[in-house]
Amino acid sequence: MMINVDFKILVFISAARHLNFTRAAKEMNVSQPAVSKNIQELEIQAGRNLFERRGHTLILTKAGRLLLNHATRLTSVYEDLNCELAMLDGVLSGELRLGASTTLSHFILPEILASFHLSFPNIGIKVLHGNSRQIEDLLLDQTIDLGVVEGLSDNLSMKYETFVKDEVVLVTRAGNPKIIGKDSVLPEDLLEFEYIFREQGSGTNEVIYKAFTEAGIDWRGLYAKVYLASTESIKNFLLKTDCFSFLSIHAIAKELKSGELEIVEVENFNMERNFYFVRPHGVIGHLPEAFRKFAYQHFSKNGLFHSDG
Repeated sequence: MMINVDFKILVFISAARHLNFTRAAKEMNVSQPAVSKNIQELEIQAGRNLFERRGHTLILTKAGRLLLNHATRLTSVYEDLNCELAMLDGVLSGELRLGASTTLSHFILPEILASFHLSFPNIGIKVLHGNSRQIEDLLLDQTIDLGVVEGLSDNLSMKYETFVKDEVVLVTRAGNPKIIGKDSVLPEDLLEFEYIFREQGSGTNEVIYKAFTEAGIDWRGLYAKVYLASTESIKNFLLKTDCFSFLSIHAIAKELKSGELEIVEVENFNMERNFYFVRPHGVIGHLPEAFRKFAYQHFSKNGLFHSDG
């Protein structure tokens, strides 16, 4: 049993986000006249207009912006309440539909999902993976309920929240003669190595390019020996060669522990980034909200993330 936000508030949030009653009607699965009726009823209650038209453009009035601010906070409170009530009663059930980028779906989420499953065995779990834009598309067509991605976008219809910190590190096989006897290397030394990179479009590559640019080094001067489609294939290639790669520290935890791979420290070279939860503004449902809270709790024990809220 859920305690629901007034439907008129949800319609208003959708209309205010899209500034288009037709799109709001499609998102809320109602007719456009129903959207107009709900907005009119809210305006009567508020005693003032919430929207106004300027030519062909729909904009929020000052009262509309005020209501949107409070309505968004209200839906968040209801999400928290329903999530905590369900967890308190131990009655969480249904299907959790997630979307995640490759690094997250392979190396970070499985441990959290396993723990979540043990705590809530009545919940089915489905995870799809893709890049940030693909995850946004899956959210918009309601194929998934919540996304976990490597980077931010400029899509105003999406809400991004910091989930877990990550660091991209330079890595090679243990005993690589090119680094024996070196405690660290200088950024300019990086131009002397042979690299294995992920395919074009990888979020990790963007972090690498940014770090080189900030260090004043043209990343196009790197010798990219091979491009591979997955992190696992890169790690296997590294173990058999004297090549180097830049990988998420979360992706090489097992190999670092076994001593198969080692991190090469690069002086004054920062490749930190955040992973993010992403979802449309408004109510997301108690299952994805429960998972979001559970994931934060899982990592907060080790101090590995910081929340935007």
